[in-house]
Amino acid sequence: MYEQEKLRQMIAFRFSPLLDMALSLLVLQNPERFGTGGPWVRRVLDRLPAGLLDQLRELSERVDLFALATELESGASLPTPDLLRKWQEKERADGSLLLAYWEAISSEVGARAGLLAESIHHAMARLHGTDPLTFICHYSDRVSVAGDGDAIILHWGKGMRVPLADLDRILFVPSAFCPRRLMFYRLDRVQIFFYDPLFENPKEVEEAPESLVLCFSALADTNRLKLLRLIGREMMPAQEMARQLELNESTVSRHLRLLIEAGLVARERQEGKYVYYSLQPERLDQLTSAVKVYLGRE
Repeated sequence: MYEQEKLRQMIAFRFSPLLDMALSLLVLQNPERFGTGGPWVRRVLDRLPAGLLDQLRELSERVDLFALATELESGASLPTPDLLRKWQEKERADGSLLLAYWEAISSEVGARAGLLAESIHHAMARLHGTDPLTFICHYSDRVSVAGDGDAIILHWGKGMRVPLADLDRILFVPSAFCPRRLMFYRLDRVQIFFYDPLFENPKEVEEAPESLVLCFSALADTNRLKLLRLIGREMMPAQEMARQLELNESTVSRHLRLLIEAGLVARERQEGKYVYYSLQPERLDQLTSAVKVYLGRE
């Protein structure tokens, strides 16, 4: 069992507009995975200059924007636009793109700044009153504790085991753009959790487990069902799926990310440039039981 007080000291909270900006861009660039129904999505898209989203997509393929956000905010107390201008001095073109994007989303962050800051105070109080592993897992059933208590399991594909000894910090970031109750991102020895503060408030009707919602969201698409049918017969790479379904490889890859996130698909092996994917039938078997449990029928 990992030492609880040491783990408690590892947990930190941050209101981070730049990290949230990186998350929002990930959401906008992956509609197959996250959908387009978020109320902020249409407002931001309407504000974006023509062609900017495509330029930002190319930028995000070259630069880890989450790492950049962490670097820019490290030890700095400047307003977000000033941090971006500081980076613009080094990378003029890329900095200009991010500044233009910040202009499109800044009002969304500002409108929820009070809620985001308040959620940090609530989270800190909750952490003080409970053991740290319980605190980490309470946000979503997609995070659980390994049997020995020395690691957490992030439910993604077959599940990712994260030994606590491999981490220096566990950072919780309340988000104005988080499309899930919880999103996770790993930067070296820092595990970042983005969370939607609205799910912190108690409801009269218990919220459905996030893993259940994700599975049904993943299944509610014709192309994703076709992908599952293909790899239910045999493992295959995304390139072959794209060929058989007459889809772009990039579209198939984005669909696969949601199926992996839901635990319905897993990466099995890599042969050269080809990554082979497989269906996880046990996850499908769990759905019926999970629905019955939530509906109170079991």
